[in-house]
Amino acid sequence: MATLVNWLGWLLALAMICVTLLLAFNRQSGLRLIQHRVEMLPRAMLVRYAGLTALALIASWIGAPRVLFGLLVAIAVIGLGDTYIYRRAGHPFWLHLAIGGAAAIGAFLSLFTMS
Repeated sequence: MATLVNWLGWLLALAMICVTLLLAFNRQSGLRLIQHRVEMLPRAMLVRYAGLTALALIASWIGAPRVLFGLLVAIAVIGLGDTYIYRRAGHPFWLHLAIGGAAAIGAFLSLFTMS
């Protein structure tokens, strides 16, 4: 069963890579593929943040440093990616930089708890 779950994880990662690349190179097709609408993105982001919060609470509660490491890496990518996007557009970006940087530092520190 563990092998099946592992393969499903790899399959999900591959699918997410494909969607990410499609969104990067053809935003309209990507949004259509994943059935998202631009005007609904604030609500969709709310759900994403709630999901990340639930994952952080669960990983902290059960003491799972590997899960927390993965979550912190994901948050660092999101925060630093948003920093790049907003800074290039001339918008305020410091909060994104602070969150992304803090998550990156947290991910680095969590490496020491995985031994």
